[in-house]
Amino acid sequence: MKLIDSHIHVTMLPYDGLQAMANGGIKKVISCAVAVGAKHAESYFDHFRQNYNFYRNWADSVGIELYTAVGVHPAGIPDDWTRVVDRLPEFLAEPSVVGLGEIGMNNDTQLERDVLKAQLEVAKATNKPCIIHTPNQNRQAFVNLYFEMAQQVGISPQLLVIDHAMLDIIDQINEFGAVPGITIRQQHVMPEELAENLDRYSGGMLNCDYSNIFNNDPTGVIKAARYLQEQNVDNQTIENLTYNKAAEVFKIGD
Repeated sequence: MKLIDSHIHVTMLPYDGLQAMANGGIKKVISCAVAVGAKHAESYFDHFRQNYNFYRNWADSVGIELYTAVGVHPAGIPDDWTRVVDRLPEFLAEPSVVGLGEIGMNNDTQLERDVLKAQLEVAKATNKPCIIHTPNQNRQAFVNLYFEMAQQVGISPQLLVIDHAMLDIIDQINEFGAVPGITIRQQHVMPEELAENLDRYSGGMLNCDYSNIFNNDPTGVIKAARYLQEQNVDNQTIENLTYNKAAEVFKIGD
């Protein structure tokens, strides 16, 4: 199999995890930005460069092509966040930077709204896709708010990857015309649920959202693909979920 994991945090990934991804058929990954607790814009500037320089070379050493997303994560909004947003077009011009992410909200504060809207405006101006975080609580309300903000900015729904899509919000995402980001792990979607609800999940892209702050499995996408094969799901559906949709949205196809 040839697979894309559409959302990881490579700076939190141990070498064994990266090697296991490569061994299982992951060919490309998208590493999202997160600088937890950041107080200064420079934390993000250094983080972006680490992702598309050092960690891209590291992934290449095991046969994985690493792409990155840039942006201000809601878990780390620096005091001078406008400096990060102002420079996002510069970072988005890097050849291996394919979008904005991980962006979104956790608590629906005015600050979080301001930061997200400013980044959606950058995405609109640069025609880049966004990987948008959905929190654990009030998820339907957050997704509705995301879509309201997207309409205000005028960004195409096809540029919005609403991550951590589960059964509680999948219909909202599909009806709006956005892209479901389907995180394969115990807290979100397991392969069995994916297979049982393929009619609702089939337009999405899979990821493991690996970080070191949850009990995560870096091989989640691999296990989901294998499970779908065992359930005799047609190859086209599996390829769409595990490769084609991410390649289309982020323009990283062969």
